[in-house]
Amino acid sequence: MEIPPEIITDILYRLPAKSLGRFKSVSKNWQSQISDPQFIKHHQNTLNHHHLICNSHNTSLYSLPINPDNQSDQTPENITCLSPHTDIFIFHGSCNGLVLCSTDDCINCHSLVVFNPTTRELVTIPESGYDVISNLLEIDIMYGFGYDSVTDDYKVVTVSYFHYNYLVPPGDMCVCVYSLGEGNWRRVDDSVYDHSHGRSLPGVLVNGVLHWVACRGSDGLRVIVGFSLADETFSEVASPEFGDRGDVLSKRGCRIVVVGEKLGVFFGDVVWVMNEYGVRESWVEIVMCGINEIPVVDPEIFYEDGRILLVSGGVMWIYDVEGKAFCESIDISRKVKGLKVKGSYVESLVSPKFI
Repeated sequence: MEIPPEIITDILYRLPAKSLGRFKSVSKNWQSQISDPQFIKHHQNTLNHHHLICNSHNTSLYSLPINPDNQSDQTPENITCLSPHTDIFIFHGSCNGLVLCSTDDCINCHSLVVFNPTTRELVTIPESGYDVISNLLEIDIMYGFGYDSVTDDYKVVTVSYFHYNYLVPPGDMCVCVYSLGEGNWRRVDDSVYDHSHGRSLPGVLVNGVLHWVACRGSDGLRVIVGFSLADETFSEVASPEFGDRGDVLSKRGCRIVVVGEKLGVFFGDVVWVMNEYGVRESWVEIVMCGINEIPVVDPEIFYEDGRILLVSGGVMWIYDVEGKAFCESIDISRKVKGLKVKGSYVESLVSPKFI
């Protein structure tokens, strides 16, 4: 008995992205269907397996599935799909299964790449050509990466600023946007905020907006600044009320994070979560009881199934939000020594190559 096409399609939607990649070879019909952009978008919204992305002492990149219920049995997979001569990988963000990172090889050749760890597809981003060069000033670049649903495009954002040993505010800035769909860089309006104290952390993507901590020029107060991928403009995002904790955004340990697809701020033993994007009154405070009793230093923060995951020094601590307690700690570097978590991504069939 022949299986109706709609049932086959429904089955394919329920399969992991990695399996679908292999099933392309079953037939021309399956290859065409699995490669169809509409199929990829629907599959992306149906099945998302989250993974940590890590590197090790030998600079190889590894993928590790996030599964708090069975994390200790997970084995890191080497996903290095760049040049074998690459010495350094720096993670700058991910979106819908695509990862942005910069690389340096043994001959000091610097590259910016977007790749899909699941399908191993990769594109190299050309130099922007907009950088301002000065022998007296140093340059820092903050990166962001995300999806613009208005234009159905993926965009790389760079915020370059120039300083003299951080003793004075940057006198020059250069904000550029690279479109994967168009294959070109454009310079856009600069930010009116001072980004030179943001530790060059990647932009945090929520609601189609990249977020950083920056200084407001009028009073020098640290604020959350968002860059809309659709409008390509900067604006201030309402911050939580920190109360007697003071100016939390100015603290070195403060991080902008994503908590269940919502904007969050992490500092010390607290995660603030914005339940309704852009609404100041929607911020809620989650106090993580017991965090002061564990050795967490500059952790990466993730969220999975009602649990906050803190990864630091190769160890994952799992905090049950409803139970208000840490329920487990797992050595994720047990099978690969020196493993350090840099970020996360979701499995997908999205291609960085726009055809």
